[in-house]
Amino acid sequence: MLDQLTIGGWVVVGEHCSVRRAALHCDDYLTYVFENGGTELDFAVAPAVLRRMVELSGIQVSAGEQSD
Repeated sequence: MLDQLTIGGWVVVGEHCSVRRAALHCDDYLTYVFENGGTELDFAVAPAVLRRMVELSGIQVSAGEQSD
């Protein structure tokens, strides 16, 4: 079980950073790997939190634009 919030430092991900989905042993989370020049960051987030982040951004996503 993962903690509700674990903090390790600040991370800034620019729009040209490589991102891919990654498998995580906890099926309740979506996991993404951000990579740039040999530096990698794994980011695991609950689907409801990711939806809320998009809602807070004000970005409208239509059904045709959604992907994982």
